[in-house]
Amino acid sequence: MELIRNIHKGEFGLEGEVYFELFAQYFSVYAEDEVDSAYIEACAVSMNSLSEALCQAAIRYCNEFLHMVGQPKKHFENPKDILSIVQPSTLIVPYPENGTETVVHLELNCDWEIEHGMEWLVRNNEVLYVGGFNDVHEWGNYSEKESYNYA
Repeated sequence: MELIRNIHKGEFGLEGEVYFELFAQYFSVYAEDEVDSAYIEACAVSMNSLSEALCQAAIRYCNEFLHMVGQPKKHFENPKDILSIVQPSTLIVPYPENGTETVVHLELNCDWEIEHGMEWLVRNNEVLYVGGFNDVHEWGNYSEKESYNYA
């Protein structure tokens, strides 16, 4: 099975599809024009090695959001069970500002926050941001965690 496929120049950059083992499906990948396919593949490999800590952060975000809107919390037997109510939308691959350091910047749809969805940012296998989609900066400093960041 191909990890990335159908990479082509689109209207705003490189576009194609990437396979995400966690969800067992292909979904969109977008990269800036200057990004080469080797870097896209490196980011896809990194995405496919994501840990269960990401699922735990998604559960924290889900339950905090539900609490804020007056809905009951959801309980999951296993952290990966949250994936049944999350769907990946786009892997955003930035220009590699820090050499070969990989970035997994994901836009996801989720059942509890239909309007804004969810965003995951992982750099060099470190989970930096999980929360509502805010289009966070891939190369930003995340040493101080904001209250809306459930990483």
